[in-house]
Amino acid sequence: MEYRSKVTKIRKMIVQIVLVIVTAVQVNSQQLCPSVCQCNDDQATCTNLFSDETNVTQETFHSALRTLRVTGSTRLELQEDIFRRFNITSLTFLDLSQNNVTKIWPKAFYSLLYLQELNLSGNSITSLHSRAFYNNTRLERLSVSNNSISDIQNTTFQNSINLKYLDMSENNITSLHADLFNNTTGLQWVRLANNRISDVHPSTFQHNNWMKHLDMSGNEISSIQPDTFINNSELEWLDLRGNNITDVHPLTFQYNT
Repeated sequence: MEYRSKVTKIRKMIVQIVLVIVTAVQVNSQQLCPSVCQCNDDQATCTNLFSDETNVTQETFHSALRTLRVTGSTRLELQEDIFRRFNITSLTFLDLSQNNVTKIWPKAFYSLLYLQELNLSGNSITSLHSRAFYNNTRLERLSVSNNSISDIQNTTFQNSINLKYLDMSENNITSLHADLFNNTTGLQWVRLANNRISDVHPSTFQHNNWMKHLDMSGNEISSIQPDTFINNSELEWLDLRGNNITDVHPLTFQYNT
């Protein structure tokens, strides 16, 4: 009986210790949320979180944060790893849409190795550095729509090997480098609508065998080379409305069954 009594006491002590640890973790997670944010488990919504990185407090997030939405203003041009400072390097989703972003430091997203979705739409970005997404090899969805981007460097997506969804519509892009999408072999959905593209090199989409949706409406394209879509046998949706096309070669879509 004495042995059983000791075992029972030990079990109770273990349960109490576990409860204390769990409570401490929960309290700690609740406390690790900047005052400009609303946090819920692994998600947070903040206002002006990155508006001035040089004058932010020492507030940080708990390391389990995966989803972050920021409204207001964000400065990404300063040479500082702001995501590491806030202890949020494990983000998988980041929404910085309509944040008045004008310029992005080449290493702004370097510490976000697990990032899968990034929304930069509705800002005032004029250019993307060739290494802007260099470390984000897990990125699957990217939107830079509704900005003022005029040129995309040919190596911008060289490490975006898992990219499936790309929205670059509503910009000022005039041309696409022939090897821009060479490494994005899993790309399925591309939107380039309402830019100023006048010519499409026949090699631009040659490595995108799985592409299903391509929207290039509202541009200034005057002609399409017969072998432009020769490797896109999975293509199901192609939108070329609102361009200046006057003639289509009869063999242009011979491989798009």
